[in-house]
Amino acid sequence: MGHVSDAVPTVPAGTDADPLLGWPWSLTGLDRLMALGSGDRWIAIAVLDGPVATGHPGLAASVVQIRPGACRVAHSAACRHGTAVAGILGAARGTVVSGLCPGSPLLVRPVFGEDAGAFQPEELAAGIVDAVATGARVVNVSAAFTGTVPVGNRGLTQALDHAAGHGVLVVAAAGNESRIGGSPLLTHPWVVPVASCDASGALLAGSNIGASIARRGLRAPGVNVPTLDPDGGFTYLSGTSAAAPQVTGAIALAWSAFPGAPAAAVRAAVTGDARRTGPVPPLLDAPALYRHLAATFQRGQR
Repeated sequence: MGHVSDAVPTVPAGTDADPLLGWPWSLTGLDRLMALGSGDRWIAIAVLDGPVATGHPGLAASVVQIRPGACRVAHSAACRHGTAVAGILGAARGTVVSGLCPGSPLLVRPVFGEDAGAFQPEELAAGIVDAVATGARVVNVSAAFTGTVPVGNRGLTQALDHAAGHGVLVVAAAGNESRIGGSPLLTHPWVVPVASCDASGALLAGSNIGASIARRGLRAPGVNVPTLDPDGGFTYLSGTSAAAPQVTGAIALAWSAFPGAPAAAVRAAVTGDARRTGPVPPLLDAPALYRHLAATFQRGQR
């Protein structure tokens, strides 16, 4: 069974706030990639999460509903979570909530509804297949298995194999249970798992870690990341749910600059080629991702 982490309390629309609070883009160099572009319509991102308030005035990215699942109860945990994840990626630039890649379309496919904060491996597997069929280049999964972790789910493994075979990258939150270990999602060799850290780069105490996360994953800030709230204002999201879309956004920004790069090359560039030691994955280095691609591929060439 899977579960999501809740956003922290809402800040009313129009409230003044420090746009740098909890959003240390400079820590990972994301601010430098954002200065180069806002994404591209060819690099679509699938958001496999809760329902999204697609009519939010701060959501600048074009949105495609892969499967109907609009927010009926704006302050349900699922709607707040899905909208928050979408906002990190697709909010308009130049506001307190400045989206990473609003130029990349968001393909919204709920994998859990407002009546439940949990999802099943079979629903996630179906969502991944739907995302590939709809044209996603990157899939963001900001939900993690909690409680009794399913072992060897064949359908989910096949769906992830399907994504790999079609060159669709998958980024997944590691989870926030202070767990050591993995799941069928995090241990799949194609998935990039993401742990969370504070503004100094130190791993958050609640972030899950494990061999697969350390070997193939990254960490990114996960403390009070400003984003959109379904009521039309903004809120803050913490944990690995907030960290994962930062890796997804970095991929979308860099891949938009070098759209001719194959998925495997983009994945290798974002995870880095340095030898890894210890249980904690390295910090996302967005400029290094760009440099790796620039060394081999021509900017803008498809």
